[in-house]
Amino acid sequence: MSKITLITADFCKPCQYLKTLLPEIAKELNCDIPVIVEEFDEDKHFITKLPTMSFTIDGLEKSRMIGTKKENVKAFLRTAMAFENISFWGYED
Repeated sequence: MSKITLITADFCKPCQYLKTLLPEIAKELNCDIPVIVEEFDEDKHFITKLPTMSFTIDGLEKSRMIGTKKENVKAFLRTAMAFENISFWGYED
């Protein structure tokens, strides 16, 4: 099962912005991949910057994005949708 995980923190203003931007862009692109929002925990998440998005299929990370640029978020979602289609048709690595 595929999912997008958005790792955020309460003190992070860009994270709050991305929380509102991501559903809008996903709707615009007709992306139906579930988005899970997780609060940053340094014992669980091995990341250096916030906000970070990770796309996983069956627990295996396929793509990662850091930041809030709208163009990059769109590209990230398109990439995730492409990976999901590749996985569906059985051509994954």
